[in-house]
Amino acid sequence: MFHRPDKFLAWLLAAAALYAGGAAHAAAADTPLTRSIQTLGELNGRALACKHMALAARLREIIIDHAPKERSVGELYEQATSQSYLQQGQSASSCPDGKQLAADISQAETRLKAAQGASQ
Repeated sequence: MFHRPDKFLAWLLAAAALYAGGAAHAAAADTPLTRSIQTLGELNGRALACKHMALAARLREIIIDHAPKERSVGELYEQATSQSYLQQGQSASSCPDGKQLAADISQAETRLKAAQGASQ
């Protein structure tokens, strides 16, 4: 769909800006599920900012496969992604290596699956 990462990032940031109001409402319900979605979004923002595109694609698959298909969930994920992406770009901290980020993603996926099981 997107051939250039910069176009994808511009689209992602624009989409996040449109949904910023709704994401704050979704985040108000602090549950294991919302914390998992928030964490996955933060990891996605770091993956995108650090050009770990394969890991960003993996995160997208996790959300598609395991997250509830609700607008508020998508908004929360996009907002967390946007904030994390911008924060990574503004901070002086270095990017995490791919192995560590992949391990963090696996842990977050496990927490999301557990949260999904608990909410059903």
